[in-house]
Amino acid sequence: MDLEFKMPDLATTDSTIKVIRWLAVAGQPVTRGQALLEVETDKSAMEVEAIATGRLKSIHAQPGDALLAGQLIAVIEVEGSAPAPTLAPPPAAAVPPPPTVPVAAPVIPRAPAGGMFAKNRAAARRPETP
Repeated sequence: MDLEFKMPDLATTDSTIKVIRWLAVAGQPVTRGQALLEVETDKSAMEVEAIATGRLKSIHAQPGDALLAGQLIAVIEVEGSAPAPTLAPPPAAAVPPPPTVPVAAPVIPRAPAGGMFAKNRAAARRPETP
């Protein structure tokens, strides 16, 4: 299966990203995380890593090209393109139920009688006059 490898969004602005040099050649096996090319933004130079393990099938950006994030730079032929086998879930009886732990109700502090302001608390302590 072919995977389109697009320029990642490396800059904080919408500026172009310049390809400096390739560190791999077409036809070469690559592994995920391997540095494939060096690029330069308006603020720094950095390496771009492979996003999958496979073979670098073709290169679509040459050194000196100025690209935007999301533009096609290469195609990687991914190894093991067959779909992964699906595993049946284990029988329900084989999985023990999660333990139950009693949870205490949270304790919420109460405001003093008369409210949260000092004048209200003082008024609440005064006896009412008939």
